[in-house]
Amino acid sequence: MSAETLALFAGVVMIAYVIPGPDWVVILRYSARSRRVGLVAAAGVQCGLAVHMAAAAFGVSTLLLHSSVAFTVLKIVGAAYLVYLGVQALWKSWRDGGASRPQAGKAAPKRVFRQAFLSNVLNPKAALFFVSVLPQFVDREAAAIPQVLTLGLLDIGLGVLWWGLFVLLTARLSGLMRESGPRKVLDRVTGTALVGLGGTLAVTS
Repeated sequence: MSAETLALFAGVVMIAYVIPGPDWVVILRYSARSRRVGLVAAAGVQCGLAVHMAAAAFGVSTLLLHSSVAFTVLKIVGAAYLVYLGVQALWKSWRDGGASRPQAGKAAPKRVFRQAFLSNVLNPKAALFFVSVLPQFVDREAAAIPQVLTLGLLDIGLGVLWWGLFVLLTARLSGLMRESGPRKVLDRVTGTALVGLGGTLAVTS
């Protein structure tokens, strides 16, 4: 695998990261509260990506995405989970108004990690990237699994750098988020976005 191929793949990956999606919304919601929970959410997303990488390397993703029933089930479950996260954020904004209660805005790291991990693992578009985009950079004359793992690790590594920077920048909002008004707005915006993303995923063929 040439350096040019790796560089081109890295460019494609960074474009994919920069384009807002479910991972953006989940990490933004938590990183605006504190750097710590933002990094936990980012770790959850990247661990979910590692699952997709492993599944693609060993052919699981290909089998899954070539089964219309399995793909539909994954799509509906993933969409439902995004809608669930969105409704949860909206309900929280109406229930406690963000920071109006002493414990408002605090999030258990395990719960944050789980939500970020599942939002990525249950997103069929993430799996689709590994079985449609990534293979375009694989040399058919060489062993496929090592190349998929190499490209996948490059993807995850770039994601660690991107989300680290993303969290550092958005965590600066954490001081502003101590006020109930801005936190309520953020919960409603991210909640609405998650519901919209879930609905879009559900109707995407």
